[in-house]
Amino acid sequence: MCSKASNGRRLIWVSLWLASFVYAWYNIALSIGVYMSKPTATKLNFYEASSDGVTFPTVTICNFNKFNKSYFDTDDITTKKGQLKDFLKITTPIWGHKQELDSDSWDTKYDKIVQQSMKDALQTASHSLEGTVEFCKFSGKPCLPADANPGDIYDVEDADPTAAFNPVFTEHGLCYSFNQNGNLTMSRTGALYGLSLRLHVAQDDYFETQDVAGFKVLLHNSYEPPMIEEYGFALRPGSETYVRIRLQKYKDTPRPLGYCDPFLEDKFSTNYTISVCVMQYRAINMLKVCGCIAFYMDRPDIVLSGDKPYMKPKICNLKEERTCADNVLEGLALGTLRIDGEKVPEPDCPSPCVYTTYTYTVSQSEYPSSAVKDKVVEEVNRQKGTTPGEEDASSWTIERIRDNYLKVHIYFEELSTLEMERHPSYLISNLIGDVGGQLGLLLGMNICSLVQFTDYIVRFSFFKGFMSLVRLYKARRRNK
Repeated sequence: MCSKASNGRRLIWVSLWLASFVYAWYNIALSIGVYMSKPTATKLNFYEASSDGVTFPTVTICNFNKFNKSYFDTDDITTKKGQLKDFLKITTPIWGHKQELDSDSWDTKYDKIVQQSMKDALQTASHSLEGTVEFCKFSGKPCLPADANPGDIYDVEDADPTAAFNPVFTEHGLCYSFNQNGNLTMSRTGALYGLSLRLHVAQDDYFETQDVAGFKVLLHNSYEPPMIEEYGFALRPGSETYVRIRLQKYKDTPRPLGYCDPFLEDKFSTNYTISVCVMQYRAINMLKVCGCIAFYMDRPDIVLSGDKPYMKPKICNLKEERTCADNVLEGLALGTLRIDGEKVPEPDCPSPCVYTTYTYTVSQSEYPSSAVKDKVVEEVNRQKGTTPGEEDASSWTIERIRDNYLKVHIYFEELSTLEMERHPSYLISNLIGDVGGQLGLLLGMNICSLVQFTDYIVRFSFFKGFMSLVRLYKARRRNK
């Protein structure tokens, strides 16, 4: 009876110990899996602006229309203007449909523009800065020239609104940037102390294939290329738009504990940004396929020649732009591009360890309102030298004004900076604590007992191995 009871209790204790052992190692495996997945937590910090204020973003504006209709005063296909006009009509899609370009007859049909690049065409036929920006105020005062120094004195009454802008080429054509150097700051909030612009849409001069009217705007850091197609927002004619912005800063923990690469800066000639990385990725693949790059990729922060940065790649001409470069960009966007029979991988453009961005909220209203439409019509006609009410194309009506003008105000809603800091939420110390807790709670083990157990296993294995060798030696001697 005692023997049977003792065996029963022994069986219960063995079963309990095995269950505890399995459950403990199951939980330990889960803890190891959590640690290997590198979970993170986000910490939010708010920092008040310094006495110098908050850095104002670079504001890049682009008219949806790339080419002026008035530039093409002829349809004669034997002239340079006539050939460029015919080329743009054929290669510009309307309602998603684009005519196929006969590349075989290019050299004979467009012999006057065969070596011309899209950049050359835009410089001669695009909207001028003077015809785009008619009014500019920053921080409640007329905008100063882009190259103005803090100590310089200017007559604000005669300030030129266009002097605060610099031309810049983007995938959207010839655009203009305010605060391109990033040296302007803001120490007040509200629309009165931001950037206020009145822009001339010039729909009357839109090219005949242009189906969208207005402007596209991008807020970005001065050291990153304006990728306005991907990240810009639209302004429509006949509207007054209010853009409330806020500066956000992101911080990440470097590898191996975090996800960001602390050596990204070494791979690029300037400040690393995702925009620079993506544009360089596109330019590299375009250079491999077409032997040239798009006109807007010719930037000092896009280096494609490795250890020979002084060697600039060729800029695609109009034929290469339409027949090759556009196809490369489309293939990269769809993930279907192949080079030498191999599919081009996705770009490896991780987030930097520290970077800033501008978030914004957009609201719009009608401009000008019906209450002041008569006064606006009178003022616009006075400035243009026309007479309101005349039955001719030169007279400016309220409908024509709303089709051709818009206003935008870009300002900080708060001067505090929101910092989002991502850091690992499960460290090696957490893993050791969880493993120790499982072993101690379920198996009654601690560091000392674990070392003892390991020592016992090692010595037992050594003893068993040694005894096996002794028996083998004795067996061989007997056989002799």
